[in-house]
Amino acid sequence: MANVNLTINGVAVSVPAGTTILDAAKSAGVRIPTLCAYEGMGPHASCRLCIVQVAGEDKEKLSCAVKVAEGMEVTTDSPELFEKRKATLTEMFRQHKVDCHHCVRTGGTRIEDLDPWFCENCFYCDCQRDGFCELQALAREFGVSQLPFEPQQHDFVEDCSTGVILRDPNKCVKCRRCVDVCKNTQAVGVLGMVKTEAGQTVGVTAATLAESDCIRCGRCVDVCPTGAVYLAEHKDELPYFAHARGVKTAALVDESVLPELSKLYGGEIDLRQLSGALRKIGVDAVYDAEEVRTVIAAETAAKLSKRRKKAPAILAMDPAAKNYLTQFCADRKADFLFPETAQVRFAALVEGKFDKIYRLSGRNSLADEVQKTGCADFFYNARELYRVLKRTGANPLRAIPAELDTLGVAAEKTDYDAVLGSVSWQVGGKAEAVTLSVNGKEVSAMVCRNPSQVKAALDADCAIIRVNA
Repeated sequence: MANVNLTINGVAVSVPAGTTILDAAKSAGVRIPTLCAYEGMGPHASCRLCIVQVAGEDKEKLSCAVKVAEGMEVTTDSPELFEKRKATLTEMFRQHKVDCHHCVRTGGTRIEDLDPWFCENCFYCDCQRDGFCELQALAREFGVSQLPFEPQQHDFVEDCSTGVILRDPNKCVKCRRCVDVCKNTQAVGVLGMVKTEAGQTVGVTAATLAESDCIRCGRCVDVCPTGAVYLAEHKDELPYFAHARGVKTAALVDESVLPELSKLYGGEIDLRQLSGALRKIGVDAVYDAEEVRTVIAAETAAKLSKRRKKAPAILAMDPAAKNYLTQFCADRKADFLFPETAQVRFAALVEGKFDKIYRLSGRNSLADEVQKTGCADFFYNARELYRVLKRTGANPLRAIPAELDTLGVAAEKTDYDAVLGSVSWQVGGKAEAVTLSVNGKEVSAMVCRNPSQVKAALDADCAIIRVNA
């Protein structure tokens, strides 16, 4: 594909034809503010914050929706653009809860004065995304303080029906990220735009999320820029029970929690550093989920090696992937192979040894399994863990690294590890073909990093299909 040459803020840029201005700017290291755009998902042009000026054009262009053209001259930042973006952000607060914007404790309305550290240690506001909210960060960046109107609170009923993935429509900015990821990447489609008295907002296809076909993957939580979709939190329970006299606690940790935690702290964090921080809080024992996973992988490999069916084994290790297959591929039930998760096995291995067990992972879907099975007492993803550590002052980057505890059950690697190991999630894309060498023989497999890849994988000629959600 031929490249297109253009200038962005006076700097020459060359990108493949068909690239949007937003992506072209990103490739050149130029940031354009946006709320609706998300890596790998198509543009909705709904937030209208990504406007840019193109030489020769009378009106601003939405950089997420306009493709580059040869010789195009783009300006991404100017006083005019700043004021228009500020006006757009201000308007978003017209129908948005302003508990994060107007400080109840201090009575202040200057958002630039609301320090994230102060907000995180204050218990007056109820927003679970306070300090992690993209709308809040943009409002601070553009100085959206005094609102020139009285916010129109709608008082939509919060959907807490699942007990794990919670929805607060009052904080929705209609970016449609959750709609896109649910429909196109997760191939579920329980979220969509619905009409309200004031226009449209994101709604559920059923009366509540619990009554819908939601697979409890929590990817909507990952992509939501505000507090409109979030996980039920247990910030107080971790330090409380870790400090409680006579209460013995343990944490089961995934490496999947580390990338985002490192990003939040601005430095690379490994499991030993995290273990040191958790022990500083008072957690008695910290285990690596990988140790337990190797045992389950060895058992699953033995089952796969004995399998003689011609139809592919459809393998799922993640609770949400199991939910997806059960609900949407029920006709292939005879081919399902659903091993235990590491957290369920861990609970069995340490039964009676600990009073409270914390599960730390980057996979939101595990929160639902924790609630349903009781295999742990509390689940924490990276964002919530960061808030706990921040409140207690146990910074992993400064903590003395501590070795993790061991159950002494780790198993050797197997010939099937390419489909039994951790599979990262991705937006869109196609299933990956993998060739395994099992006892000197080639075995074909397909790895689906999200449910949207499953349909094509089921039509492929292979022996194993690994599904992630």
